[in-house]
Amino acid sequence: MSCKAIRNARIITPTGEVRGAVVYDEVTGTITAVLDQKTAGELGALPTDCLDARGGYVVPGGVDGHVHLGGFGEISIADDFYQGSRAALAGGTTTVVDFCEPKPDESAAHCIAVRKQEAQNSAADYAFHFVLSEEYREQLANIDAIYAEGIRNFKLFTIYENTTLSMENIREIFHFFSARGERPPFLIHAEEPEEIARLRAEQNEHSADMRLLAATRPAHTEICMVRALRQAALETGMRVCIAHTTTAGAVEEKRGDTSDFLLETCPHYLAFTEEKLVGESGALYIMTPPLRTEGDRLALWEGMKDGRIAMLSTDHCPYHRADKLGRGFTRVPCGVDGIQTRMLYLFSEGVLRRGMSLRRYVELTSENAAKFYGLYPRKGCIQPGSDADLVVLESDGLTQWNLERCEGSVDYTIYNGMTFQGEIAAVVRRGKTVYDEERLNAPKGSGQFLSL
Repeated sequence: MSCKAIRNARIITPTGEVRGAVVYDEVTGTITAVLDQKTAGELGALPTDCLDARGGYVVPGGVDGHVHLGGFGEISIADDFYQGSRAALAGGTTTVVDFCEPKPDESAAHCIAVRKQEAQNSAADYAFHFVLSEEYREQLANIDAIYAEGIRNFKLFTIYENTTLSMENIREIFHFFSARGERPPFLIHAEEPEEIARLRAEQNEHSADMRLLAATRPAHTEICMVRALRQAALETGMRVCIAHTTTAGAVEEKRGDTSDFLLETCPHYLAFTEEKLVGESGALYIMTPPLRTEGDRLALWEGMKDGRIAMLSTDHCPYHRADKLGRGFTRVPCGVDGIQTRMLYLFSEGVLRRGMSLRRYVELTSENAAKFYGLYPRKGCIQPGSDADLVVLESDGLTQWNLERCEGSVDYTIYNGMTFQGEIAAVVRRGKTVYDEERLNAPKGSGQFLSL
């Protein structure tokens, strides 16, 4: 019999909480029924092969819409697709969205082929954003070929070598799609490059004082760019999500705004402030945009709770400790871990400690990203016909986080020593139990490419 179930569960569905069981087909990998306790008992409908949630919550498998696994920059990222996807699954994330970013003079076709080859080892399901670089006109001329590869999401940067796009460039891109009658999702890294370049030129780039990263990328360089992007999106009707939002000012831009202009943030901005940049270990907390003030951190939490922030992604991009330390602040590779801790962190700090609803939790960790990036309702919800991507969350007990728990290839974690309330008890990916009671069973290459 191919049917399995998770019973004795508090299931968070699109219409509310159901106390009962979710039944799924292991062969097709899809959900067949969501049954309340009474119906399940009356029908005798549950298969004999069941996971017992023991009264815990069952939520959709996480959708992390912003990760970097392998193949990025001169210094190798610690996690490749297999290692990073193992960590994702152990943390309740069953779907990741990575990037195809062409090098200078590299064709879109070659870039996509390389990334798809690298991703074949993934144990989590995966999709891609295509990065429109400074050669965007040539890339747009081949847009139908990109679509034919199953990629319909785009990443834009307003900063960085080979990817710096001005507002004029971005408006041109928006108008290109508008003229085609299309509204693809755009994930945009928003920082004002000229001000950052000027501030950096005033500092000693060899300085190991990591506070200079925050000083040379101040909050207003994000806020002013978010404001300009919001205006351009409203003018053209494009769907935009600001990547890794860090500032209170950016969150304030969403007050009263119900448009398709969304904000994403990351757990590290909710957990830490710029005080972590002090001292020799400050390099271990380097990412861009940098960590901000306590006021910004609290504003992000308010935006998470009231809906102004739509998605919690990770920007997972970890490096080995030796690659981080001993460099000037402009030379430290930017990125930290988070793919394994994201869902437990928000369950602990958002739901159990701050009273966030489980519906809001689901929106932030899976549903909104699935909807924005064209994966819904296959991903991001618990209902018949959707993929059986399921996570059992237990609120009792504590989880002590340390390096030994990390399933990827990181040799340090910024969450080391933190205590989370609750635990992830089990994870099902397309009908297969891939994590149960701290045991991970995630075969290399068992993830699927999700054509959009």
